[in-house]
Amino acid sequence: MAKTTKKYRVAYDVHPTPHPEGSPTTYHARRISTTISGHDLRNHIEKTSIISAGTFELVLETLKSEIPEQLLNGHDIHFEGLGTLYLKLGTKHKNYTDPRAITARELTVEGIGFRADKAFNKRVRHESVYFEQEKQWQSDDVDLNQMVVILTDYCRQHDYFTVRTLINLFHLTKYKASLLANQLVNAPYPKFTRYKEGNTYIYKRVGV
Repeated sequence: MAKTTKKYRVAYDVHPTPHPEGSPTTYHARRISTTISGHDLRNHIEKTSIISAGTFELVLETLKSEIPEQLLNGHDIHFEGLGTLYLKLGTKHKNYTDPRAITARELTVEGIGFRADKAFNKRVRHESVYFEQEKQWQSDDVDLNQMVVILTDYCRQHDYFTVRTLINLFHLTKYKASLLANQLVNAPYPKFTRYKEGNTYIYKRVGV
């Protein structure tokens, strides 16, 4: 019997690439995706492996506690066959012309980075992937009232959202997502408030 090869469908759409005003318009392909929650992944793993939901949660909580501790103590963490987690450093300003200006006081911790191992990265470069274009909800068509409803529900589940959330949920450019986030918190009677955590702004629903 011939072996059946699983086919993987990757959805995409075509978007204009942001350029300075007056530059020729160019375009790029952007993947269309949805987000799977940790709860959904846990249930999937429990159904398809011998790992119980309880074991999954225990390991996950341990890693969430231990990984930042190891990174802040100067260690990169390499998961064999998976990749390496490392601490991302940044600076308070950009375009330094004098290297001596980059002192310890100028440095910030931007977050956690990940470099996939070559073999692990290769697993998504699959011969059985086919691409299919889907037209997305374009930036100019975003309805703020509908966005408020969707983000209110999102905040009930996740407590807050970021500009990256808007990019993923509504398929926006970073520039457009930032503009809409500012509109949401600067409206005459705003339904969302903004806070800064580290180098990232988070947005919370008032009253949720």
